[in-house]
Amino acid sequence: MSTSAPASASPDATATDDGRLGLLIADDHDIVREGLRRVIDLHPDMVVLGEAASGEEVLAFARRRRPDVVVMDARMPGMGGLQATRALVQRHPPVRVIVFTAHSEQELLWEALDAGADGFVLKNSDGDTLVGAIRRVVAGDPFVDPRLAPDMLRQLAQPPRTKALSPRERQILQLLADGASNRDVSEELGLSLETVKTNVKHILAKLDAEHRTHAVAIGLRHSLIS
Repeated sequence: MSTSAPASASPDATATDDGRLGLLIADDHDIVREGLRRVIDLHPDMVVLGEAASGEEVLAFARRRRPDVVVMDARMPGMGGLQATRALVQRHPPVRVIVFTAHSEQELLWEALDAGADGFVLKNSDGDTLVGAIRRVVAGDPFVDPRLAPDMLRQLAQPPRTKALSPRERQILQLLADGASNRDVSEELGLSLETVKTNVKHILAKLDAEHRTHAVAIGLRHSLIS
């Protein structure tokens, strides 16, 4: 299904003019989009601006009209939800993304956070959970489905089980915590991109981290970085 942004929407158009939160629903199943629309329509402070069935459609919609929140399926044909999330937060930082998925693997959660998602909600959640997540991320607070939070916290609480990071690795991890990409780190430290990628792999291995976001969280919790 193609997106439903008004033809007159300009590239600089805001989500709504009446104070309501504007949402984009992205899922490749019609029945899921219909169900989400019904849930959101129950809340007068929210409005569905459009729908998308692929990551490409999400980005095309965002170019025409800025939603406040995208409820994004993790896995869609073509450009998947995580790839679209990464591109969306780079191009349109104010947009909040909630990954909405049937898959409860911790690895997928870390991948979503690493891509820049603000929330992670399982599809078998009730409507109140999703609406609460929308309001949380708009307020600037991250949201993780309560059923996944305990395992996530246990992972963060575990101390690094291998040898300590080198000074260079700590420096790189600090830059990652500050929001730098691999290319940013390369330019900041005068290292080749391949060298940076290799160092990041070593950092993940040493901290037993799933992804960069996980490594940063571990580094902060255990005072490896500030």
